[in-house]
Formats: sequence, C-alpha cells, structure tokens
Amino acid sequence: MTTKTKTFEPLPMTKSKNGYAYRQIKRNDKAAIYEQSVEKEVNGEIGTVVGHEVFRIQISKAYSLVQKNGSKKGQVYNYPAGERFPGNEDFGKWAWAYTTLDQAMVKFNELSK
Repeated sequence: MTTKTKTFEPLPMTKSKNGYAYRQIKRNDKAAIYEQSVEKEVNGEIGTVVGHEVFRIQISKAYSLVQKNGSKKGQVYNYPAGERFPGNEDFGKWAWAYTTLDQAMVKFNELSK
C-alpha cells in the first residue's frame, strides 16, 4: 500500500480565525480577497459581514513541528508547502483590511499588477 501526501496546499475557500469566518471572493496568482464575517450572533444576525481582507499570495515551504509539552509531547506535525493565510502580524506588510469591498478592490488591483 502506498501513501499519498499532498505536496502543495492552496488557500482555502473558507476559513475560521479569531472568531471570524472568511470566504474567498476573488483571487489570482498574485493576490486574494476574503470577505470577513462574524461567526456568532451579533444584534440578532449571524454571519454579518464586517470587512474584507486583501493580501499578496505568499507560499511557505513544507515544515515539521514537534510538540514540546502537554499530553501530546513528542508528537510530530507535518505541514505541506502551500499558500499562506496572513497572521495578525502580517497586516500592513503584505495584508490589509478594509471596511468595504470597493476599498478592497482598489488594493487587490494594485497588488495584481
């Protein structure tokens, strides 16, 4: 029996992070736009859009991490090479947040040149 391993992970179409849900609404080989909405009920509405995030497509190399403590100490986690969703520290460097889709599109078009 052979084991197949993914060699490259593209950006997800949807993602949850920091209490928000993200949905990819546009991308090309240089940039992507995600719609950001709340994951929980706010003022009686679920999934209210609160903004848009635009970022340059970044690719990370494959890597492994070893759990250093806790009940899973010594567990090895293997991550394939792939496109990276920005972390909080990446905003202002290669990722930007906007309140409207029109604002986000201006940045997306700039990054796509």
